Formats: sequence, C-alpha cells, structure tokens
Amino acid sequence: MRLSIASLFGLLAVLLAPPVFAGPGDKEANQGMNAARGGFCKRAIPLLESAESQRHRPSSAVPLADCYVKQGDLLKASDIYHKVASEKKAPGYNARDVAAITSAKKKAAQLDVRIPTLVVTPAEPYEGLVVEIDGEVISEPSAPHRFDPGEVLVIVVRAEGHEETSQKVTLKEKQRREIKLRLKPKPGGKKPPEKPVAEKPPEKKPPEKPVAKKPPEKKPPKKPVAKKPPEKKPPKKPVAKRPPEKKPPRAAEKPVAKKPPRAAEKPAEDTPRVATGPDERPKPAVEMPEPTPPSPRRQRDVWLGAGFQGFFIPQLMFGLLGEGGRDVLVPGGDISLSTRLGRRFDLVFSVAYARFWMDETPFKPKGHPDTDYEIVESDLQALQAGVRLVWNIPLDRDELFAFRVGAGLGVGWTFMGDLYRTQAYPGDAVPGDPGSFVPGDPYRYVKCRGPNNPVGSFRYCNQLDYDADHYPGYVEPSWFTRPKGRPQGLRPLVYPWLVLPEIGLALRPWDRVAFDLRVGASVTGLLGGLGVRFAL
Repeated sequence: MRLSIASLFGLLAVLLAPPVFAGPGDKEANQGMNAARGGFCKRAIPLLESAESQRHRPSSAVPLADCYVKQGDLLKASDIYHKVASEKKAPGYNARDVAAITSAKKKAAQLDVRIPTLVVTPAEPYEGLVVEIDGEVISEPSAPHRFDPGEVLVIVVRAEGHEETSQKVTLKEKQRREIKLRLKPKPGGKKPPEKPVAEKPPEKKPPEKPVAKKPPEKKPPKKPVAKKPPEKKPPKKPVAKRPPEKKPPRAAEKPVAKKPPRAAEKPAEDTPRVATGPDERPKPAVEMPEPTPPSPRRQRDVWLGAGFQGFFIPQLMFGLLGEGGRDVLVPGGDISLSTRLGRRFDLVFSVAYARFWMDETPFKPKGHPDTDYEIVESDLQALQAGVRLVWNIPLDRDELFAFRVGAGLGVGWTFMGDLYRTQAYPGDAVPGDPGSFVPGDPYRYVKCRGPNNPVGSFRYCNQLDYDADHYPGYVEPSWFTRPKGRPQGLRPLVYPWLVLPEIGLALRPWDRVAFDLRVGASVTGLLGGLGVRFAL
C-alpha cells in the first residue's frame, strides 16, 4: 500500500503527538489496551470501561470485548462486537479504529457459535402460560434465547389450572438445549371441555343394478379315442453257434506273427497322439516346458542423486530456551552419492545447502523480565556435509516400491550471513509518557532507536545490561568470538547435526532411475526431502 507524503506526515503526527493534545479517555484507553495485550484483563477492564464512558473508540472497545470473553461474559462481548462491526469509518478514526471494525466482524461470527441457547417448548397448549428465567419473563419461550455458559439458570413455569414448576439448568459452550414442558394439573381443577366432533350423515349408496345371468354353455360330448392294436413282434431267429476249434498239439505249434492294429481301431485315450500321414503310425505328442518366472531386477551398487532438502523449526524449539520466537522454514538442496552394502543397506554421502532466514522476531531468555525483549533477525547461509545409513525393505517382488529406514550425522558451516539483535519496546506506548510503557504483546514490539529513544523508554532502551549496545546495526559475534568483558556470541559458525530416525519411500519405475521421499527428526528441526537418483 502506497501512502502520499501528506498522509504519511499525518500518521506520524498522530503516533508521535504528546499526551497534552490527547482526547478525553485516551490515556485510560492506551493503558487499558496495553494491559489487555499483556493478558492483565482485571486491570484493563476498568480502564477501558472508563475510556468508553468518556469517548467511544473501536480500538478500545474491541480489547474490552476480548477481556469480557476471557472472563466468560460472552453476551457482553457479543453486543460490543456487533455494535463495532455495524459502525462505519467516522471522522477522527485512525488506522487502529478501522482495523478494529474489520476484526470485530470476524470475532462476532466466531463468538456467536460459542454462545449457548435455550428453548422452552410446551408439550401441549396451556392457558395463561408464563415462563421466567432468572426472574425475567420470556415472551417467546419456544424461540432460542442466548445465555452465558456456566451460569446456573432458574426456570419457573406457571399456567392456569396447573401446578407451578421450577428447575435449574447450566449450559455449556456451543450447547443448543431444548426443554419440553409438561405441567401437572392442580387437584380438583377442571379440564378444558372438549369440543364435540360433528358426525357426518351416512352416505347413500345408489341401488345396485341386477346382473343378467348367462345360460350355461352346453359342451359337446367327447369323441371316443380309437385304440391302436398291439404290434406283433417277429420271433427271434436262433443264432448259430460255432463249434469249438480243435487246437493242435503243442509240439506242432508255430509262432504266429502279430498283425498290426487296424486303421479303424482308436488309440488309447490316455496317450496323446499327433496327426500323421495315411501311411504313418500315430506318435505321442511332445510336451512343451513350462515358462520360467522372470528373474528379479538387477541390483545396482552405486547411485548419484540430487534433490530438495529443507528443515522446519517450530516455535516450540524457541520455547525451550526462552519466550517469543516463530515458526521458521529453512529451504535448501543436496547432492548425494550412495553405495550398496550387502543386499539391503545403503551408505549415503551428501553435501547440502541451507538458508536460515528469519524475519523480525521478538525473543528474550527464559526467566528474564519483559524489558529484555529483543528483535532478532537472521540471513545466515550454511553448507552441510554428512553420512547416512539406510535400510531398504522391498514392498514387492520387482522392488518397484521400497520402504527406507535410517539415520545420519554430519557437520554444518555458516559461511555467509549474520545474526542481528536489537532492543525493543512496546509499540503501543505513547512517546513521552513513561506510564504507557507497560508489558504488552511482544509481537507488536518495535526496535529501539537508541538509549531512551523514544523518550520515556528508558526501562526498555537502556545501557545497563549485557545488551547495552544492541541497537540498529548491531551484529552478533560467533560462538568462538568473545568480546572483551562480554559473554561469547550466539551466532553459530560450525555446528553438528543429527537425524534420527529417518523414514522414507523409494519408487524405482526404471532400472537406472529411482525417486526418494523422506522425513526425519533432527536437532535443527523436522527434516523433509524429495530427490531423484541415477545408477552409475
């Protein structure tokens, strides 16, 4: 967004205006907003309520509603959010007021979902029905009504001719509860007379017409079926029996040559035959050998790879050492050479590049006061060399997919870039008013321009501690540099790194090409990589 010179000077005049020209309630509003951002709602609520009673501003009304939400007064907060969301930019509203109007619309929608509702529905119509909740008569009990969660609601119900009933209800956040009323009639009470139901006269049916009966049809007599005379079978002819042949004595027996089988005779079904010519005898069919399964893919021993490699440093890592910080993504890449050990293990040597870039981030050591917050920046670049041992677990016979598990270690060197540290103060403070420099949201802190610059920031911008010279342009020394009379620097120069465990998946669509996807946990953060390998 571009600002004209006139609007830029106007904005600076508003931010740097002394408290003498402040409007009614502005001092209480500034102090209340700083206390609300720091989480001190008990202190902020009376200040913001006083500021709102003197002059309404969206920038102070929204923090007041935020504190109401933290204390459980959701209805009060919702009313403020909706009121601010319906406003339009008025003369005298600054950029904070416009931002508050925009945020109020979103916060109102989110809060309305959290507010529980209650519906009281009568099981049947009652005359003179009255429903009271906490002593207030509800005009339309069957419509949903909103209440703060956690409060004990006393529901009293009365109706003519019925006993009064009461019960206590406590609603939870996001709860949509419906209570069905069923009242007991008073002893001796008269029930409302039931309305007689008018009976309908019986419908007159038209007289039925006589149905003409058809005379019975005469069936013709059945014709007799002529029976066929039984067929006479011819008598069986006697079969002449051959007389038994007389065999000659054994001595006179001669060897008889066996005749070949006739062409009409069929070969045995068990033996397969091959078609032959008319003069050739049938021969048994030749059995074909079964096809042998393909051999596994050839093993490749040396691979050259390259790809993307990056680290993700969560804000939780900063919380181990202090307060503040942010999520940091460290992109980079690597080149690797791997060799096969045995049949399942790979030994991988790699050289990687990483860019440790971090935007302006508030941070202070754990246990230090709020006045020790600094704005930390980094544009470090590093080279890393390491070795990994990876175990390959094939997921199919052809080793198209393989599951990989391993670990690695190495060393890094920050060959370029610096680490910057600058003292910071609350950005919502009013220059010249020391009372407005109170703890607030550290992510809204701004850099000090020098000792007690701006005026009134002497508790945050000072020269009394180890960070006395941490002002714009200060560069942090490395681990191996110790300035005279100061502790050694925090900038890493040479550092070790470890990845344990590392898991991944390998895809080998071709014999000499493979793709790798891997993730792991390291001392630098969460590791992720995607690369390709070529067999040598």
